[in-house]
Amino acid sequence: MNVRLEIKVQLDALADMLVHWLAQVRHPAQFWPQFELLAAEILDQCEHVERDQAHAYIQAMLKRHAPELPPWHQRDHRLPPRAPGER
Repeated sequence: MNVRLEIKVQLDALADMLVHWLAQVRHPAQFWPQFELLAAEILDQCEHVERDQAHAYIQAMLKRHAPELPPWHQRDHRLPPRAPGER
């Protein structure tokens, strides 16, 4: 993956957390809002040329570990749009 080290570190931490997080959550619907927020924060830090690779990493992570993918993943493989004013 050709992204800056700080982005790679954040993506790896998210991947490591994913397995434990899903094991603890009572229902997958409880997991998605927080995951989407963390993934979006990482993607927001990416330079334009890094974004596609970081996004592909996140998608691969989800396909490996997520038991139930959210509708936005099945629709167009992008995170849902944020509401105005959200960071």
